[in-house]
Amino acid sequence: MTVPSTLDIKKREDKLKEFMKKLNEDGSPQEKHVVSVVRSAIRQAWMKSDVKLAYLYSKTIPDMDDSTRTKWLVRCEICEGLFKLSDVEIDHVHVGGSSFTKVEDFPNYFNNILMVNFDGLQVLCKEGCHRTKTLSESLNISFDDAKIEREVIQICKMKAAQIDKWLGDRGVKVAKNPQARRNAVRQCLIEEKDSGS
Repeated sequence: MTVPSTLDIKKREDKLKEFMKKLNEDGSPQEKHVVSVVRSAIRQAWMKSDVKLAYLYSKTIPDMDDSTRTKWLVRCEICEGLFKLSDVEIDHVHVGGSSFTKVEDFPNYFNNILMVNFDGLQVLCKEGCHRTKTLSESLNISFDDAKIEREVIQICKMKAAQIDKWLGDRGVKVAKNPQARRNAVRQCLIEEKDSGS
């Protein structure tokens, strides 16, 4: 029989410490960790949901263009563009009511995610409309404002000098700090949208 090495014992102790961090002093689970595991399990169940998959299949159309490398397309229900299956997601139409941070949130979360019908779903393009809708909900702003905010985020990922040049090209004085740059970029984008350019 092989006895555990010093390294085996150390690994075991480290693993026990990891588990214990997620438990209360009496050995019961901490609510936030249980909720995290259950939320993840519900999301995994959603990925295989018959409702979700049937809705997606009901929205697919054959791609009869020989020059493309795909068989099926799906129309985004917001922008109305046609996308490959890998470029869309099934979105829950409902806004709010999906918070699951406490055990007592479970029934509402479960029902909102898994017990939905076709009226509660929509197909959205991943990179455009779904991300914009998610940002709109998380910031509690309109979809159009979220579109602008996504552009602000992209532009503000550039280096300060590049942002200042972007602003300068639009006749805006160089901003003094990151927040001022962000606000100036946002204002420029709003003005461009309002002027239709």
